[in-house]
Amino acid sequence: MQSINVGKDFSDHPIGRYRDDGPESGEVFREDVLIPKLQLLKGSEKLEIILDDDVEGYGSSFLVEAFAGVVKVGFMTSEQLLEKLTFKYSDEDFEFFEKKIKEYISEASTGSAKGSR
Repeated sequence: MQSINVGKDFSDHPIGRYRDDGPESGEVFREDVLIPKLQLLKGSEKLEIILDDDVEGYGSSFLVEAFAGVVKVGFMTSEQLLEKLTFKYSDEDFEFFEKKIKEYISEASTGSAKGSR
């Protein structure tokens, strides 16, 4: 199983929506980390997202752009993305972020982002 440890592989302070918001934004995570990892998956392989290692929390703008953005740019449908992702955390408080990510993905419309693929 492929994995992304957000705090170790990306940033211990993920924040913001767009690249203009800085190098720790949701758009940077999606385009430079998440989509490249998703492209490496074969068949029914899943991608594990480790949410709580060196990360204190997430803002909704980061989560929407990072995860729902995959659907909005037309890379995958919400159903395909939800099928590919699993989440891991040892801090029970991070269950909230997993639920929000799944909610944002489920509500996203394929190809609804400006300049979608």
